[in-house]
Amino acid sequence: MPGARLDEIRAQLDAVATEHCQAVMGGAPRPDLAGIPGLLAEVQRLLPDLPSSERAKADMMMGCGWHMLGEDEKALEPLLRAVSSQGLAVSDHLSAILVVMPLLRQRCRWSQLLQAGEKAYDLAGRWVDPVLPFMKGVALSRLNCMEQAADCLEEAIQMKPGLKQAHLEFQQAAAELGDTQRCRRVAQLLVDHGGYWVSSLQRPLHFDPKVRSQPWLVHALEDNFGVICAELEAMERRWGKVGSGHRGNENSRHDADLVTAGEWQEVVLLGDSQECQDNCASCPRTSELLQSFPEVASCAAAKLGESLFSRLLPGTRLRAHCGPTNLRLTCHLGICIPSGCEIICGGEARRWETGRCLVFDDSFEHEVRHEGAEARTVLLVNFWHPDAEMPEWPKEPKEPAA
Repeated sequence: MPGARLDEIRAQLDAVATEHCQAVMGGAPRPDLAGIPGLLAEVQRLLPDLPSSERAKADMMMGCGWHMLGEDEKALEPLLRAVSSQGLAVSDHLSAILVVMPLLRQRCRWSQLLQAGEKAYDLAGRWVDPVLPFMKGVALSRLNCMEQAADCLEEAIQMKPGLKQAHLEFQQAAAELGDTQRCRRVAQLLVDHGGYWVSSLQRPLHFDPKVRSQPWLVHALEDNFGVICAELEAMERRWGKVGSGHRGNENSRHDADLVTAGEWQEVVLLGDSQECQDNCASCPRTSELLQSFPEVASCAAAKLGESLFSRLLPGTRLRAHCGPTNLRLTCHLGICIPSGCEIICGGEARRWETGRCLVFDDSFEHEVRHEGAEARTVLLVNFWHPDAEMPEWPKEPKEPAA
């Protein structure tokens, strides 16, 4: 009977799958998978003679089998048929959903991923595995349903506080909602768990634990303050609004979303666009100075962070946020600093000083408030953190031309 033979094949596949899972987890040698294709071919031959109630089981078996072999293109369609079927045992249904969800995520099939997550919850009446709310949260985020995404991702985190990818996805969703307190509270769960972030105020998407975590550091560009100011005076007509593409990459558009009031302007020197090259030509000595430091020039070339003049008009506020990585530091050389403006980083407020540098780790949560009456202007320089492993850097920067 086809059904009886299907059960025999199922028992063989389950035994190999158990050994395979143990091997993946590092607790056993890898099983011999050579017989799997033959078993799957036999299931395919049995399929037309199976009753509808058994076909869903056969689809689940073929999908999981091909996935075990790394043949995900062959696995996808039978898994989708199994997920959408009726009458499949709940445990089998959930197994098919857990296997198909990563495949849908890889292919950016967000609506199907969302439907699979909803079906998993409906089948069991609860989340049986943290991967399920995590995957549903990812789908909701990509579909721009940030409030629902944050809720699902937080559920996954509550189930498994050390689920790093859920934390990274949650921070992006909650930050877009502007809920800084929630960002901190949920991040503390990962800090307490250990193994990644070390402070709930430092939540970059890329975090290198080998890099020392200090929100404020010291660096100097002051010796060239006069040259920089003189060249900036000739650039008055070059100011552009942050977010208008002056840098030649997506960083500026992301930063534009940080402005909750007022206006943030920039003149980019080290970036990707032709406009940046033109600006460098108009500020030759400042540009040469910046490019003489490989940690500055290579940071801009890697699109990790540009060097630019930054101006905040009175009344501007930049919401609390964390930079993308702790592999860089940020330096602000104060050029025009009125009273009433401050930056808060890692929970500590600092004020700029004209002609002095302020260097900080922007992977820590930080925000800017400008309540003064005149524009605040700084030279903003991003550069690799000295703890980052960059063996190609020379020991000392080249001397810029006089």
